[in-house]
Amino acid sequence: MSKFSVGVAAGAAALLSAMWIAPVAVADEESAVDVVAKVVPADVTAAIDTLLLADGGGTVTIDQLEVEVSAVAADGVSISTGDGVATIGLPFADEADVGSSTDPGTVTYDNGNSTSSVVLVHDTGSVQVATVIDSAAAPSRYDYPIDLPEGSGLVLRDGGAVVIDDATGEVLGSFAAPWAKDATGKDVPTRYELDGQTLTQIVDHDSSFAYPVVADPTYTTHVSYLSKSQVVTMYNGLKGISNACSVAPIPWPASIACLGLAPTAQVEKAYWNKWRLKVTYYNCGFNYCSYTTYTAVP
Repeated sequence: MSKFSVGVAAGAAALLSAMWIAPVAVADEESAVDVVAKVVPADVTAAIDTLLLADGGGTVTIDQLEVEVSAVAADGVSISTGDGVATIGLPFADEADVGSSTDPGTVTYDNGNSTSSVVLVHDTGSVQVATVIDSAAAPSRYDYPIDLPEGSGLVLRDGGAVVIDDATGEVLGSFAAPWAKDATGKDVPTRYELDGQTLTQIVDHDSSFAYPVVADPTYTTHVSYLSKSQVVTMYNGLKGISNACSVAPIPWPASIACLGLAPTAQVEKAYWNKWRLKVTYYNCGFNYCSYTTYTAVP
């Protein structure tokens, strides 16, 4: 038998062996994202179609909002909020493994205590942090230290929590009321507690529930600002709108103008006065906002 034939035979044997054991290995393996998808499939489907942490980067811009996720759990998740950035710290971040991004729009951290944190960046710009709880031995308290823009604070409201502008009382962003479900879809009792700017989700799970349990807070920005340089970019994009509307596909920001949604007057006002644009998101729900307005501000 030639060396080539021996190599082919050995390769075929190895392939058959791999084929024999692979189905068992795959069947036993379920990622934290898979678990979340089983409980709340719409939330995973709503994640952006971008593989985060690719090439070492984890910053994405969704419409006017910038979201940054790091492979290091201790860095938390940062998102445009009001006149600055809010950073949401993650539970057990100091003990968590390096994050991995195997599914678009998600980063998963193994916390080393029968829990994982799954960050999902939605195509609406909202950020969800789903905790996957694997057993009754896992903790029941999940702390989210929040670093807010200067001049704002965090308060509990309507079962959730809101970021408030201290001077005006305006809601800059909000955490939806928390939820938790076991593997059968059964509701698990949960609530928020607030200590300073640390938001804690309490999940009252025990062996009477089917594991894994999934729990989450979801944060949605209500107000953000476009910088002067972003105003210039937007203004330049809107200048040729009359010609752009006859072309398909139409790039942003021209597309919003063609739909009658462009804040042309406010963009021009901000551009000529060298001001910023205040972006306000209205009727914000669990992971969406119905519409947006723009206002030129100094």
